Amino acid sequence: MKRITLIFGLLLAVPVAGCMQHVMHQGNVLKPELIVQIKEGDTRFRVESLIGTPVLDDVLNPNRATYIEDYDNPDTGEAYRRSVEIIYDDANTVTRITTSGFKQESQE
Repeated sequence: MKRITLIFGLLLAVPVAGCMQHVMHQGNVLKPELIVQIKEGDTRFRVESLIGTPVLDDVLNPNRATYIEDYDNPDTGEAYRRSVEIIYDDANTVTRITTSGFKQESQE
């Protein structure tokens, strides 16, 4: 009888565990404290060491790397998108950095 109860309990617990709400996070994780460390003249290797590989590599423009972060927080209901676009020259050094979706105080 104990075995049947244990098996029934496990069979009931598995579907319930799948119903838990999880934080939805897609794309790169863009931490403002790492983004501000990227400067013009940095190498592609240094940038990818700091923030990882880009979520979008432009095949038609290989000197452009786009990082995108989508985040839905179930606790606050907040949903936002942040992005960083980095343009490299032919020597794979940063020539331009464009950010979007970051708070003003975190960019300085």
